[in-house]
Amino acid sequence: AAVLDLLAEGRLEIGLGSGGTPASFLPFGLTFEQRAAAFADNLHQLLSAWRGDSLGHPDNHLYPAAPQLAQRVWIATFSAEGAARAGAAGHGLMLSRTQPGPAEDPARALDAIQNPLIDAYLAALPAGVAPRILASRTAFVADSDAWARRVAEPGIRHQAQQYRAAGHALRGESLDDIFAQFDAHIGDPARVRAALAQDSVLPRVTDISFQVHSVEPSHADTLRSIELIAEQIAPWLRTLTSQEKS
Repeated sequence: AAVLDLLAEGRLEIGLGSGGTPASFLPFGLTFEQRAAAFADNLHQLLSAWRGDSLGHPDNHLYPAAPQLAQRVWIATFSAEGAARAGAAGHGLMLSRTQPGPAEDPARALDAIQNPLIDAYLAALPAGVAPRILASRTAFVADSDAWARRVAEPGIRHQAQQYRAAGHALRGESLDDIFAQFDAHIGDPARVRAALAQDSVLPRVTDISFQVHSVEPSHADTLRSIELIAEQIAPWLRTLTSQEKS
């Protein structure tokens, strides 16, 4: 990361998270319940190394040191507690493109889940530190609704099959049901703008990223989606966020 930031002339941003797959912790001798403590310890060691502190021996230091990277850390979390820790440390907050609802309300809307995380983050942020909040969202935009749905259906149904195979319940079998459950915004620019307009998180964030994950379009369709987002979605989003901040 330190070398890459030099090659990128200070443009590198670092996103970190504890991970959400229980089996991933077992090879390291950890349980899923230990993830928060392990993440905190490893994050502390990483930041210490970037600062140039000694590593296990007084003569061992990271070369090159990269203290500037500590100002460009983003923390991914599903919990208000994690968001508060990120805020207290002055890091950025990364919000996922989709997130499971609580057991008592599995159909809870994504913005209803994530607004409390933003509240906790802002409440913990030290005075004078500018907030950095990124919302990731799934969006596949095409020139027509029909083409967008046709391209998106195979990938999103495959994800639904994997989701069901992992023991989770689907709330409906129609294509629109699956889009809604996985928070996927699919369609022409007008339809995607209308869907994003319902997301009360977006006016509160400083950054928005889009991905086509789970839709699996072709390279050409992905490039066209990027063009349409840049030309017809991003300018509208800038207006939306500027109105909120004013």
